[in-house]
Amino acid sequence: MADILAAAIPEASGLTRRGFTSLALAALAAGATPIPLSTARAAGEGPGGDRLLPRYPLAPGGAGADAFQALMDYDPRRDADAPYFRSQIRRARRIAPFPATQAHPALDPLPGVASLSDCYGPLAAGIPEEALMRRRYGVPLPGGVQVPRIFTYHDIVVGWRGTGVIPNPALVDVAHRNGALALGTIFQPDHRLYDGSAAPMPEVARRLVDLADYFGFDGYFVNFENGTEEAEAQVLDWIAAMRDEAKRRGLVDFHIQFYDGGTDMNWLMRRREGRPGEAFPDSAMLDQGWSRYGGPGNCCSGAPVQPLEVRGYCLANGFDPRAVAYFGFQLYPGPGYLGAAAPQVIHPNDGAYAYGALQVYSVEDGLRTLLRAVRTSSPAPGEAAGALADRRILGTLERMFFSGQSQNPAHDNAPDPAQAQAYLPGPRGRHRYTDHDPAAPKATDQLNLPMTYGVANFIAERSVIGSFPFVTRFNTGEGDRFHVGGAVVAERPWYNLGIQDILPTWQWRVEPMAGPVPGAAELLSVDYAHDTAFDGGSSLGIKGLLRPSNATRVWLYKTALAVDGAPDGVAQLVLKGQGAGAMRLGLVFADAPARPEWLRLDGARRQALPDGWSRLTLPLAPYRGRTIAAVLLGAASTDDAPLPIDVRVGELYFGAWPGDFPMPAPRGFTVEACAAASDGHGAEVRLRWAPDPTAAYHDVYAAGEGPAGSGWIWQGRVTGTAYHVMAAPIGADGLVRLRLQAAPHGPQALPGTPAEVTAVAG
Repeated sequence: MADILAAAIPEASGLTRRGFTSLALAALAAGATPIPLSTARAAGEGPGGDRLLPRYPLAPGGAGADAFQALMDYDPRRDADAPYFRSQIRRARRIAPFPATQAHPALDPLPGVASLSDCYGPLAAGIPEEALMRRRYGVPLPGGVQVPRIFTYHDIVVGWRGTGVIPNPALVDVAHRNGALALGTIFQPDHRLYDGSAAPMPEVARRLVDLADYFGFDGYFVNFENGTEEAEAQVLDWIAAMRDEAKRRGLVDFHIQFYDGGTDMNWLMRRREGRPGEAFPDSAMLDQGWSRYGGPGNCCSGAPVQPLEVRGYCLANGFDPRAVAYFGFQLYPGPGYLGAAAPQVIHPNDGAYAYGALQVYSVEDGLRTLLRAVRTSSPAPGEAAGALADRRILGTLERMFFSGQSQNPAHDNAPDPAQAQAYLPGPRGRHRYTDHDPAAPKATDQLNLPMTYGVANFIAERSVIGSFPFVTRFNTGEGDRFHVGGAVVAERPWYNLGIQDILPTWQWRVEPMAGPVPGAAELLSVDYAHDTAFDGGSSLGIKGLLRPSNATRVWLYKTALAVDGAPDGVAQLVLKGQGAGAMRLGLVFADAPARPEWLRLDGARRQALPDGWSRLTLPLAPYRGRTIAAVLLGAASTDDAPLPIDVRVGELYFGAWPGDFPMPAPRGFTVEACAAASDGHGAEVRLRWAPDPTAAYHDVYAAGEGPAGSGWIWQGRVTGTAYHVMAAPIGADGLVRLRLQAAPHGPQALPGTPAEVTAVAG
């Protein structure tokens, strides 16, 4: 990536500045007291609806706002906007490690990744980032929206910027769906939070735990820098009080990660007196100074320290460093820094040593910076510049960061001699980096560091797929239109990270059908396809020219599916496209992981579906008593003539034979408020309904001239019990007609019974 000096990098700053440019974004940047529904909302949040737009809870306030008092006065149960920002996805439990299916079997499976993450990011310059991060879902702003796709290595996901203490619920949804903890951020906390000067400290702790309990996240990243020793001791007592309150409530996932701008584990991880085996925080982030980092913005405050010293301290004090010590990497000026420094913490590809875990922050920001630098030099043949090209390029950059420079997590991805030279530190062994100025680029710009090793070269992949049913539609959480059951139900772009499916464990682990061999022929390619979908906005696309010499397999999911758990179980694929007959479904079993079983699709039971899709069903009965440890797709041909492959996979399902029963109608479907949109295009409506544990999500529709002449237009999908419709069609009679439909956790033959309401567009 050394030739990408083409675009400006955002203003220099570090953890104390770049992470919270709009905050004092939030210490407890709690904002003003919530306003009633009758008060108009601020404009500029998207097309159509802004008068009834739900206000983000405790969002950073304006000048003069007392964030501490706002916190103490706030009760989410009395806030009419709060239900729109609750996450009700419980954290999925992960399956046990199984080295035989790991991309790198020798890696220690315990070290993980903690990320300080943006939920969304604007792809065009000049778009306010903070407003975007306070949206759970929406219509993309000009230029498009960044939607992250890879969460398979994360243990902790921290809502990093823009929202204050309450992380974006869409980010919480996707973290929990992938088995990770989701934390809010408390940045440079007001002294009144922990010193008891304005309210008893235990009462403040209870308020914060209550926020996590109500909104469905798991705790906090507490960022406390430059405090006195006395204040730091008070902060640790406050952290302990939050953990005690969470334990009293039975919140078993509650987690506090502590950061104080240093690398001295003596303060970061301390034992509580009188409580054997118990620490103040659950984990700690070490400042990037441990690696002799001298990055942009003079952000580094911790003195250099050897990872081996951190390990020694942890072991001497009864901590496992792999579980509690997260070594920080600032990556917004150049994600390639991971490859330069991570080998000091974990030996790549074989884990010969593992002194701790990895903490990556501002990755999304760094990838957007790289996108601006390479977008003009990386078009695909016939591809026009714009949001669609940006989505493809950004996906490539994200895979390079997580899967390595080859974009294959099973490859070594080691730097070549020129790349290794770029990683060498400067004088006195210290890395010195600068921000990129397009008018005066420097060799020391961190943007020059190549992306070589990816996260997958240090961290073993995780999975939550341990029971039936499992279903995915390869929905990335964004799209140019929306599909349900193969039919287009909305012709407009959208984004919602909260409804992203569990995406493939490996992106993309592609190899010859017979297994990895040196000098293999060019294999088929795989990526998400947004040109069509079966359910959502995307599908899985497999393309290329297939010959006997390049039979290809794609590792999709790491699993632990005991076939006895579904005695009448089936595997189903929904697919369409050219060359689909060459496809195979591969099952790797725990008792013979080196010999996948390949199921031919040409003998499967076939059901025709709309828009050319077919559902293929294969019985699992022959494999009773065995455990599926991984799921693969393959393609093979015995014909000497090249066979063009252009297949879309819209759904993958494992479980009992889907029943022919409909979901019950949603209960309590009501209109909370309805008003003509401020731009005159339709009506915005606030909708509520009762929770239903049998529903995976709910789709909202409005009556109107839908795609292909249907009478209903999809308005959105959400996993909660509230939805804000931005621009519903208004009938000639001045009425808005809305429909709510629940979807189960697996496919079924009959549509669920919808609930309907009618509202007057006032």
